[in-house]
Amino acid sequence: MRQTFCFGGSRVARRMSERAPMADGCVFCDIARRALTSTTALLYSVPYHCPHHHRGSNAALAAENDDRVVAFRDINPSAFRHFLVIPIDHIPTINSLRRTKDDHQLVSHMVKVGKDLLNQDAPNSEEHRFGFHQPPFNSVDHLHLHCLALPFMPSWRQVKYTPLGPLGGFIVAEKLLERIKPEAGVYS
Repeated sequence: MRQTFCFGGSRVARRMSERAPMADGCVFCDIARRALTSTTALLYSVPYHCPHHHRGSNAALAAENDDRVVAFRDINPSAFRHFLVIPIDHIPTINSLRRTKDDHQLVSHMVKVGKDLLNQDAPNSEEHRFGFHQPPFNSVDHLHLHCLALPFMPSWRQVKYTPLGPLGGFIVAEKLLERIKPEAGVYS
């Protein structure tokens, strides 16, 4: 089966425009469910018990296991360390997130996992950056948190991870958490 990267204009992408446990043809869904076609090594994941495959969490970096997110190295890193944290369930973009307790907790958890990984793998890095690309600047329509231990490599790549004000671009995780924070009294 041909892999797609869930870009916005394709028929496959339109089918993936809503939340779902998994979306067929989504490369990040394949990574999250550890499809046989995926060779991505997970740094953080739910326990994987298959006698024939030894993929799964890297013991040196995995903080704990859960069933909400997985993390892995970006295949085209833009910084000294560049990890992606994705939800296991298919959530297309940050535009799919709502002001709910569940969405706020999910994004908070993604940030915590990213911080834990960078603190373990790049403890001497002077700066970390956490955030999401906003449509149409995202390359994959599956929610993913960029976790960057700076410096950027090469330095010009910092442009991709800089907020562009009203144009969108990159949104830092804290700003997104403010945007989706549930109304007072909903979050206990």
